[in-house]
Amino acid sequence: MAIPKPGVQERILLHLRDYSDFSEAVEVPFSLSQMGIANAVAIARSNVPRAIAGLKDQGLLIERQAHVTGVSRKRKAYFLSKPGIALAEDTWKRLRSFHLRCIIHGGDIISTSLGEIQNTLPFSMRPVDVIRYLDDNGIIDIRSLSEDLIERDLSKHVEKQLVTSLGDLPRLRHFYGRQVELGMMADLLEARDDPSLAVRTIHVAGIAGIGKTTVASKLIERFMHRRNLLYHRCQDWEGARGFLDSVADWLASIGDGMLTDYLTSTPHPRPDDAAKILADALSIAPSLIVIDDYHKVSDKTLHQTIKAFALRIPKIDQDIGLVIFSRSHRVAIPTKDAEGNIISMPMVLTGLDVEASKHLLPAFEDLQKEQFMFIHSMARGHPLVLELINRGAPATAFHETLENYIAVEIFSKLSAEQKRLLGALAIYREAIPLAALAAQGLDTDELDSLVEQGLARQADADSYDVHDLIREFLHSGMEEDTRESLHKHAADWYSNKLSSAESIIEFLHHLIKCNQSERAADVVSQHGENLVRDGRMELLAILEAIDLQSVDEIHACKVRILQADILTLQGRFDEGQSLYEEALKHSKILNDVAMEASVLASLADISLKRGDYEKSLKLHRQALEIFVSIEDGVGAARTYNNMGFIFRRKGDITSAKEAYSNVEEILTTEEDTELIHSRILLARSWLEMGEVEKARGHALKCHEETVSQPDKALHARARAVLGRFYAKTGDSELALHHYSEALEQMGQDGDPIALIETTLLLGEVLEDSERMEEALDIYREGLLIAEGNDLRMQIGELLARLGGAAPDMTRRMEYLQRALTVFRELGAEGRMREIQSMVHQAIIGR
Repeated sequence: MAIPKPGVQERILLHLRDYSDFSEAVEVPFSLSQMGIANAVAIARSNVPRAIAGLKDQGLLIERQAHVTGVSRKRKAYFLSKPGIALAEDTWKRLRSFHLRCIIHGGDIISTSLGEIQNTLPFSMRPVDVIRYLDDNGIIDIRSLSEDLIERDLSKHVEKQLVTSLGDLPRLRHFYGRQVELGMMADLLEARDDPSLAVRTIHVAGIAGIGKTTVASKLIERFMHRRNLLYHRCQDWEGARGFLDSVADWLASIGDGMLTDYLTSTPHPRPDDAAKILADALSIAPSLIVIDDYHKVSDKTLHQTIKAFALRIPKIDQDIGLVIFSRSHRVAIPTKDAEGNIISMPMVLTGLDVEASKHLLPAFEDLQKEQFMFIHSMARGHPLVLELINRGAPATAFHETLENYIAVEIFSKLSAEQKRLLGALAIYREAIPLAALAAQGLDTDELDSLVEQGLARQADADSYDVHDLIREFLHSGMEEDTRESLHKHAADWYSNKLSSAESIIEFLHHLIKCNQSERAADVVSQHGENLVRDGRMELLAILEAIDLQSVDEIHACKVRILQADILTLQGRFDEGQSLYEEALKHSKILNDVAMEASVLASLADISLKRGDYEKSLKLHRQALEIFVSIEDGVGAARTYNNMGFIFRRKGDITSAKEAYSNVEEILTTEEDTELIHSRILLARSWLEMGEVEKARGHALKCHEETVSQPDKALHARARAVLGRFYAKTGDSELALHHYSEALEQMGQDGDPIALIETTLLLGEVLEDSERMEEALDIYREGLLIAEGNDLRMQIGELLARLGGAAPDMTRRMEYLQRALTVFRELGAEGRMREIQSMVHQAIIGR
């Protein structure tokens, strides 16, 4: 549970209290300047005036110009007035009893207070310094601190707030050995004698329980208060999105929100784009990223992102490090680039040496050298195994296999309640709060004992999990009935915590594991579309695990459709089409004509993406026939709009106008708020065809009908169409106003297709206004989003726009050739001819 620190004003009072003797001095310490105060109380310098304003207004603080030590010109300095000194003394008397915990050398945790901690510290620290290094749980780890480091932090003349995000990095109970490995890693990352020889990426491989996470923790400790730090622990169910979300939050804390904006507008990030954004963001400050359990994630997007980032790191003029811990010995990052430069260094983490291993066997008193060497040989220096052997001591006999030894000497000696608690903990894939265990009626007081024995570990003040090796031991010996029961309890825990995508994913995982496929399919039916829209591609593995034979046909059909949706988004059109066709067959058996029409429309969309206009039209006509027969005006209007788009692509303007006239007829005869989207598409289509007067009424009505709608994204689309209308009528300023407002809202809602369409329109208006540089910037931003979502048609359109607007002939030809390649792959022959004409005009123009 987070423990609030003393407030900023309280910390300022404590800080200035130590310098009350300088109130009349001509030259004052740097600590009395704005930057000195910012360093002492851990806030940005720009926030200091606001933080001290209240103290000044109350007459507690004096501000005057003074010579500041180490600064050439006079600066503002701050001193406590007599009332301020009195208040500072009262504040210190009150805060002396502020409770905190201190981790000392050796890993022991001591409970103390702000007034008594000096008796524990190996060197003197001011109270305000102690507060500055407290974490959110009220703990200060003095193992990573020194007098030099504290002095350096206090004397920074340039504002540089280092940000640490350690996620669920477990706390160390003790640490022995590994000095050679840690020294080697630090030397590789820093190469102090010659920074050009630094290896920025290290891949550390080791078997389960060998101490990878422990080494990661100690490595982070070495760079604490020296670099921005990120620790990310991969999970089995996680994809690239989980990692990138963690990185985006970390970068936002550092002060760069670009990755957050990119992920908001891009449910399916592109590796190269994400790597570039990450590299650019880290070019401003020294940073270290540590990725643990990398072997757990099989997502190619994550692997490609990390690889692309590692290749970019050597080009960053900053101290940047990437350390990857994994069970896999397969090199995740190439050791050299195409030019032969060293990119990464592989390392293997083996067992502890003999001396370090002895520290893990304190229960074996008077152990003969031969016996110790036998144990060390049997455990191969494996630290977790040595700890478990120590917990089972004294053992009267050594067992033939390590697994048998641990089963007999460790797990068999646990109480029944400890076994139940450990089993319940191991069933979860992530660290969980105590409440999840208490909800099962378990005695959580036993957790401290399990942590002490090395069988469980504390992730933070209120959350616990188990090591992967322990989880594997427990799962392998767990009876199926017990496993299902525990998964059911876990599902019950998540069932009323479905406010986040992560919780829904975990809920589905446990439902499937306890053979509740029907319930899982029902949850998928409710939340699946939103998960896909949010880019949760890990949902695919869950969908594939649902036993469709045990769920009703309607749910099975919906599961297949969602699988096909994800596969289509991933560009796996053949697999997506196969599942759509299977869903189509079952929807016919169920006589669910609405679902049948929806699947036909999805198949038509795949055909359109492949450039097969005739097949797409045929499928749309089949869907349209069903929509008309069941009097589904929304579906019919949407289909007519899609058909009109295809007719325009084919150059059949007469058929396109006929299709759009049918949409107008539906809008005239039916009243349904869901038809607003069709009206927006119709208005946009008329504008693209030059039918400005026909579009006028629809554009204005869309804006009018959506202005009070709770769906802000729909209103943003309406504003985009209205902006297009004003652009066509020559009112560029009003057009830019509506486009900009629409873009801002669409960026917040994360609809990439609508965002790109509006980007194209905004760029066109900027071109018409001869603001070419702004237009190029807008098109490039749109291209980034389109590539991130694999929107191939939009990629081609944006490349074509860039090719038409680029002032440089070389860049223009490059963009047009890329656009030509995209449209050729799509089979869009009409657009290919148009681009070829643009290429010809560019050459003639030269």
